[in-house]
Amino acid sequence: SISIIKIVDSNSSVEEKSENLMAVLEKNASINIISRAALGTKWRSIDKSMRLKFSEAFTVYLVRKYGKQFDDFRGARMVLERSIDVGKRGILVSTRFIMPGTSPISVRWQVWKDGNTFKLIDIIIEDISMLTMEREEIKNRLISHKGDINKLITQLMTR
Repeated sequence: SISIIKIVDSNSSVEEKSENLMAVLEKNASINIISRAALGTKWRSIDKSMRLKFSEAFTVYLVRKYGKQFDDFRGARMVLERSIDVGKRGILVSTRFIMPGTSPISVRWQVWKDGNTFKLIDIIIEDISMLTMEREEIKNRLISHKGDINKLITQLMTR
């Protein structure tokens, strides 16, 4: 999360920020768990190579979507409030983003232990789960493609 603040505050282009966000996600997020949760029940019916293709496409989609919003957070300061062990769901780290000229924004980071490291699995902004929103978005896109995972992957990679 500190890395994300550095990316937001940098004077880099949107493309550079997106590349940096991709690197942070690959290092600090559990892409497999996030992708599986976003795809929902369809995940169980596809093979390993298709799961990998979806995960890659979904990561590209997330970086493109959220990378564009970074400028809204320029100058923000992140304040750590507390962390709570939520059992099987991991640990919720509560932070507040203090931003010039606006009310503070509550951001909770859901992480879980993967070996000796903690991996990000969800970001909850003002009580809205990114993962829940994306699951709904992916479900709707899959419906519009009549369940065709290949068409969904192509769409995620190209927009």
